[in-house]
Amino acid sequence: ADRKANRSKADEQFARIEANTQRSQLNKEAIAELGLITARLKDSAESNDEGLKLIMRYLLQRYHAEYMLQGFLTSHQKTEFLEAYEIYHAKGGNGTAEGWKNELCELPVRDDLPVTNPYLELMKSKKEK
Repeated sequence: ADRKANRSKADEQFARIEANTQRSQLNKEAIAELGLITARLKDSAESNDEGLKLIMRYLLQRYHAEYMLQGFLTSHQKTEFLEAYEIYHAKGGNGTAEGWKNELCELPVRDDLPVTNPYLELMKSKKEK
């Protein structure tokens, strides 16, 4: 009777060990899958950061050209440019935009003059021809 009881206990322990081993294997597989998902998310985030940096560089270049053609900045335009520059710079943007920022900061700030978008004016003049 004792042997039967001991054998039964051993079988129960073996079953628990086997169940734990299976759970452990499933956990290892889940952890490996999470690692792959994390790597994909990291790659995606890095790609998004690079895309955002390209868009911000274009925006800064466009602002720079527009404001240099205009010959002055309004306080609102200056704030917009500097906010966009800070985002670009935080994403690891290069020194080209810093040069644009320095040039624009040298322009006079004029809130008393009307502002026209030179690109819109250029488009209007082409339509009229």
